Amino acid sequence: MRILVIESDPVTADVVENTFPKEHEVVVFGSGRAALERVAIGRPFDVVFCEIDPPDMTAKEIFTRLEEGSPRTALRVIFIVGEVKTNRAFLEKPPKRYLVRPISASGLRDALAALP
Repeated sequence: MRILVIESDPVTADVVENTFPKEHEVVVFGSGRAALERVAIGRPFDVVFCEIDPPDMTAKEIFTRLEEGSPRTALRVIFIVGEVKTNRAFLEKPPKRYLVRPISASGLRDALAALP
């Protein structure tokens, strides 16, 4: 399984990367634009863990671009959020899924297992 991580916080990125060290290929980007460029030119990713507020574009922009260019991947995005209330309308509209910080290995594994 190929996992894309869009996360500017190195500690959070490390948690995701270290949760799946051998059984999956994990590719980490601190930039939404760089991640989307990789999605456009490479093999598809099976799941995306994306922070809600990347530094260079919004999660909504990333999600919209994924829906347009890689709809299968868009169905398998899990957002990482600090709180839900400021992004509730966006996050709670299906098919979106999210984890609230602080994240844990067990929470990441459970979120991955719950994907269709």
